[in-house]
Amino acid sequence: MRHDSPGTPFDTAMRLLAILIVCCLLSTPTMAGQRYTSWSNPERPASGQADRQSEHLQEFIDRLKALIDSADKSRAADPMFLRDLRDLAGGYDRPWRKLLLNEDFGDGDFTANPPWTVTAGRYQIEKSWGLRAILEPSKGQSSGNQKREKVSGRDVALAFLGAVLDKAVQQPDSGQRTGATGTAEEPAFNAIHTAVPISNAFAIELELSSWKDQGGFEIGPYQGAARTNGYRLAYRPGVRLELLRATRQGSSVMEISTKPLQFEDQKVHRVEWTRRADGGMTVTVDDEEIFSLLDRSFKVPFDGLMVVNRGGDIILKRVTIFGVEAP
Repeated sequence: MRHDSPGTPFDTAMRLLAILIVCCLLSTPTMAGQRYTSWSNPERPASGQADRQSEHLQEFIDRLKALIDSADKSRAADPMFLRDLRDLAGGYDRPWRKLLLNEDFGDGDFTANPPWTVTAGRYQIEKSWGLRAILEPSKGQSSGNQKREKVSGRDVALAFLGAVLDKAVQQPDSGQRTGATGTAEEPAFNAIHTAVPISNAFAIELELSSWKDQGGFEIGPYQGAARTNGYRLAYRPGVRLELLRATRQGSSVMEISTKPLQFEDQKVHRVEWTRRADGGMTVTVDDEEIFSLLDRSFKVPFDGLMVVNRGGDIILKRVTIFGVEAP
């Protein structure tokens, strides 16, 4: 056992240690914030490591599918067992491996590489944030440096979006403004699209933020020069997310989320929308599945991606589209 008298080096060291602890406890939160940064879980794979793991998983799935096909052709196993294996592999398979579009608007110019065409309203690039619609009380105004088409009957595709959404979600006391005649005023909209060939099976990845607790936003692939046919993923603040379909036979709401969504937290949210060759579609928001369904209405490739802003303040930070190789 150690016996030290008062004033020994051991007592001095202990006093200094106590003073140091007290100073640490009395330090301000600001000082603590300067000293400590956000903690990263050491068990979480790094970005590069996660990508490699994803590649290895896909290689395994490809080999498994090849073995299933071989066993099916040679009748080497029970067909029901092979079907179960195929379903299992399909749940992890990502057939969308061809990069079709990767746009982050980092160059500050949306009129080239790839070109986006404005058909209603105005758009601008918010530095470090992305593509943003300029909200104006009047329709049809455009800035001098924006590439723009004449609005014509071809843009009737925009009209069905508002009509379908209003029928689906409008409430009697929705707070809409009315004009002198007492009829509800139609909100101004902004529309933009990019003509990029998109395979019938696709994976669309979006990063976006919302800064206004009203209005609406739609995005989706279209077919034809008139852009009247296609799918639209529709969002309204505090309202359920909807998947719309427009064909020559008309337009309809295909699916509605089970709970309302609210993006107005000044944070970037990630939306992933996939469609398989058999028509199976899944939509996730921040890695949470919103809905999954089957629709075989469209059997040929799409001609581009369309974005419509109906009075909201949405900033589109990134758009990435993957497709499948033509057979």
